[in-house]
Amino acid sequence: MDALRRRSIRLTAYLEARLLRYHKGTPPYKIITPLNPTERGAQLSVLLNPGLLDDVLAYIEERGVIVDERKPNVLRVAPAPLYNSFWDIHRFITIFHEACEAVVSQTQSNGGHF
Repeated sequence: MDALRRRSIRLTAYLEARLLRYHKGTPPYKIITPLNPTERGAQLSVLLNPGLLDDVLAYIEERGVIVDERKPNVLRVAPAPLYNSFWDIHRFITIFHEACEAVVSQTQSNGGHF
């Protein structure tokens, strides 16, 4: 069980580090889960800027990514140490950041949905 928890901590730390490195300026989201690993489990709650959740969620789901949502603006991401790999987290981050960029760009250009 200790090995599983250690893997969970490492996966979640990697997810957190990748979320904090948004490459297009200020991210349109923030992590609202405590950053201290002793104050959280494997899940990170990500608060999106208002109005982005539905379109970001649709974008990532179309690409096979499954996360939990809490209306109006929260995605909950939880790497499962028995099933997920660091590659899965890398893939999630790539798709999630693409979604954020596409939805923010579309929203800014026409004031509407993606």
